[in-house]
Amino acid sequence: MQTRLPILLLLLGFLWLGNTQTAQASHILGGELTYENLVVPSNPNLYRVRARVYRDYNTQVDFGQQLTLKVTKNGCAMATAGSFTATLNRISALANGALGCTPGTQYQITVFEGLIELPPGRWLMNIDEANRSFGIRNLIAAEYKIFHLSAYLDNSSGLRNSSPKFNAVRLPYAAGNQLHRFSFSAFDTDGDSLVYTSVQPQSSVFEQDPCATDIDYAPYAAGSFQDPATGQTVSYPARTYSAAQPLFSFRVSNGVATPYFELNPATGELLTLPIRLQSGQYVVAVRVDELRKLNGSWVKIGSIMRDVYYTVFNGGTNQNPVLTSLTTGTNQLPLPLNRPIPVAPGQTIVVTLNATDPNAGQTVWMGSDAADLIPGATFQRVADGQGRLTWQVPATLKPGRYGCTITIEDNFCPLVGNETVTLTFLVGVQPLATKNSQNMLLAAFPMPFHDQVQFQLATRATQTVVISDELGREVSRLSSRPDGLVIWQPAATVAPGLYFARSLDGRQVARLLRADSN
Repeated sequence: MQTRLPILLLLLGFLWLGNTQTAQASHILGGELTYENLVVPSNPNLYRVRARVYRDYNTQVDFGQQLTLKVTKNGCAMATAGSFTATLNRISALANGALGCTPGTQYQITVFEGLIELPPGRWLMNIDEANRSFGIRNLIAAEYKIFHLSAYLDNSSGLRNSSPKFNAVRLPYAAGNQLHRFSFSAFDTDGDSLVYTSVQPQSSVFEQDPCATDIDYAPYAAGSFQDPATGQTVSYPARTYSAAQPLFSFRVSNGVATPYFELNPATGELLTLPIRLQSGQYVVAVRVDELRKLNGSWVKIGSIMRDVYYTVFNGGTNQNPVLTSLTTGTNQLPLPLNRPIPVAPGQTIVVTLNATDPNAGQTVWMGSDAADLIPGATFQRVADGQGRLTWQVPATLKPGRYGCTITIEDNFCPLVGNETVTLTFLVGVQPLATKNSQNMLLAAFPMPFHDQVQFQLATRATQTVVISDELGREVSRLSSRPDGLVIWQPAATVAPGLYFARSLDGRQVARLLRADSN
């Protein structure tokens, strides 16, 4: 593994309260559950299931050598015919070193694996462990809740499927009062379309049916904070955290604070601006749904979830390093920072990444887990603030959108600044309009669609987009989100058919096919 995994800073919490109910807690900080079809000709139903779980390493309670996997068929009840339990065995445990130059709390990444058979059906895989750690700001009494993870597979049609794998192993941590970039991007070897959604963390009744219940979000009172950009005092109303806004994160415009949690549904990239007034630990859970086109229709064939701590600390005056440029080829041709990179199956592409740090005198380290997760990929640290991703795209890789994450860190003491960026590749898909090389054809998702479709503009800014029909008649006029994401939810009166979304300059175009609901 090439990434230097940083320590999740826990200076603000994990106090041992001495409560007898949590004395045996394993102090879980997060986890994820994935599966892989082993493509064994003699047994097409054989799957490897992997659980990656994070815990506070300073506690005395370990996970042990095994986890119990509960697998239910056509629902979540163990009593349903075909449901069973299996054992996942511990295969590795990695304890991370200190974050920056501060000797502090460590966290441990423990990996469990096991083999199971999943004949055609609708399967829900679950693990339950006790318990979450203390001090979570956005959930109510989460330390008394069972930590619950699940993954879903619908192979009732007889298809084979391997779930996506999350690209970044690290846990997210951010310095308050500045924009932070993280990524929940996952790589899917089957080329399925992926949709990322922020969801409510879940719990279940330990050692019983793994039917999950949502953990209640906590409220916070009205107050004020100092705008990091202007120094102006800005008020905010009382709210309750939610899946859409699970962090104390705001953007300020014209003196008005608006909750800010921008998870890109197509790439998994997350933009936040946590306010240090409410430093501490939060839980962020993201579900990744897989869609595959079967018999002409898009069908959900699986999903996985990542439930992790997101820590906000007071970073002082240190600013995060930022990715400044991408280049490719021997002539170092520039690549746009926020645009998918087209590649062909069998092609080898070399991308050089350059990053800088706003603070004078600091060095920038760059790394990636790509070599461990993406077939044919390697990553090399070339120099201070520079890295090189080489991807020999497998000739058999199916056309689709594929993500890769790069981690950038400075060497500030005591607390390093960081960001995790997402590179998106379009394999076997031509993103440029053939009639005019100045035009960009944007990839919309899902296609075709019924109720909602989305696409990403190249520039991260609020922009106007015009939707027109095949005759050029305007149907709707939209404004993108601040990160350039456009979501169209046409009225029921908008007939099925082909539509075009264009930026005002006409250079960015998305083809939108609305299907008949029947």
